[in-house]
Amino acid sequence: MWTWAEWIADHAVRLVGLDAARGAGAALHFFVYDLLKISVLILTVAFVMALVRGALPHDKLRAKLEGRGGRLLGYPAAALFGALTPFCSCSSVPIFVGFVQARFPIGVAFAFLITSPLVNEIAVALMAATFGWKLALGYAGAGVALGITGGLVLTALRAERWLVPNFAAAPADDDDAPPDGWQARLRDAADTSAFILRKVFPWLLAALALGAGLHGFVPEGFFEQLFAGRGAWTVPLAALAGLPLYVSANATIPLLEAFVAKGVPLGTALAFLLSAVGVSLPELIMLRSVMTVRLLILFSAVVLVGTTIVGWLFNAWP
Repeated sequence: MWTWAEWIADHAVRLVGLDAARGAGAALHFFVYDLLKISVLILTVAFVMALVRGALPHDKLRAKLEGRGGRLLGYPAAALFGALTPFCSCSSVPIFVGFVQARFPIGVAFAFLITSPLVNEIAVALMAATFGWKLALGYAGAGVALGITGGLVLTALRAERWLVPNFAAAPADDDDAPPDGWQARLRDAADTSAFILRKVFPWLLAALALGAGLHGFVPEGFFEQLFAGRGAWTVPLAALAGLPLYVSANATIPLLEAFVAKGVPLGTALAFLLSAVGVSLPELIMLRSVMTVRLLILFSAVVLVGTTIVGWLFNAWP
């Protein structure tokens, strides 16, 4: 799907005479590829969400989700939807923004945001091929449970209080009647997607610059050596250390196998990688366009505590 972006990134690296496999060349390739991919995702997802918002009775849908029965279904539904979407943490942000703009319950939006980068069918299949189906299903279940639990916790803490003021209001007021006719709705959706991209784009550039630097210049084997101990304290330390990184779930299984081969306990390695996948500084920089600093810290804490608990459980796995 993203072959065209890969082609452009390859040519950008060749144009400046760098090697895409290491150093500055790897950083530049990462930056160009993800900038193209995520910009298209933002425009596409925001456009579709704006059309859906105009076509569905979202006031009634929100009311059902905010009710007790709707919440019981909303959190697992959002988490499972996240598990079925093959997005990294930054690529999940546009859909989260669409949920926020549609003013769905904040916990439901967070259940998606937490689960989406952690679990997808490719990562589960790779996990099964490497460690067996028992651990693979445990990994998938842990990711979905973390999303549901995180959504419930953030709902209980009334996290919507710490969204950026007025961001949830699109260029046109969400309470206004949708435009009449498909042409007007298409124009409205295009305006909304452009508005969101303009709002997010400075944060996207900063996030990708940071992610590119980490991708190109963090020495190989650095984290493997750091977390080879078996003390319980290494699990939260590993989860915390994974936060600055930006890793796709599909890339975590080969890394997990390499970590375990180097003597890192499975749960410790998994806590590190789930943290890097589920919440990263590039993602947080993008989310700053939607959330206040207080909510960013709270969201990070929920994910880090969850990944630490998952790590301890996997270290105790028989």
